[in-house]
Amino acid sequence: MARPRSAGYDAQREAILSAAVRAFSEIGYPSASMAQLARSCGVSKATLYHYFDSKEALLFEALRRHTAELLALVREAADGAPPGPARWAAVVRALMPAYRRARVFHAALINDVKFLPPEERGIIIDQQRAVVDAIAAVLNQAFPDRIPAARLKPVTMALLGMLNFSFAWLRPDGPMSHEEFGELALSLSLHGLAGAPP
Repeated sequence: MARPRSAGYDAQREAILSAAVRAFSEIGYPSASMAQLARSCGVSKATLYHYFDSKEALLFEALRRHTAELLALVREAADGAPPGPARWAAVVRALMPAYRRARVFHAALINDVKFLPPEERGIIIDQQRAVVDAIAAVLNQAFPDRIPAARLKPVTMALLGMLNFSFAWLRPDGPMSHEEFGELALSLSLHGLAGAPP
């Protein structure tokens, strides 16, 4: 009979995932050992192995959960907003606060997903595509007469890139908050430069 999980098991697992992804960004995934990851996570090596049997398992679970959470966030924001441009606004306003905590996860998606085994890498890529498809559906519904079908994917990638790439330069302690940048990006997407606030 399996031993029941402790009350803090899930919380500890979440803390390990977040700390490990931060460690990957600092150490570099190829160089990171389980011993180094354990130190970065503030746990013993034995404890780390209790939760994850390899650094590949750590990276996969962190990115799987992150992309699944983004997809759920987009769908929930879209479902809770009225039709039209307000639906796109709701998605942007839901994503940017989440991105404040997601810098290291976005970096791992760009730099480290290639190190996963093919099957696991495929799962992460499929979930990333599902996020893009969900946002494309929101844009198609929000601006049904403004975006030709042939340009829906390029427009989606351009707008999503503007939001996603903020991880590389927008700092939580900087002069512009993630929410403020979200409003700027929203204004640019809705009105173009002519409608951007001064």
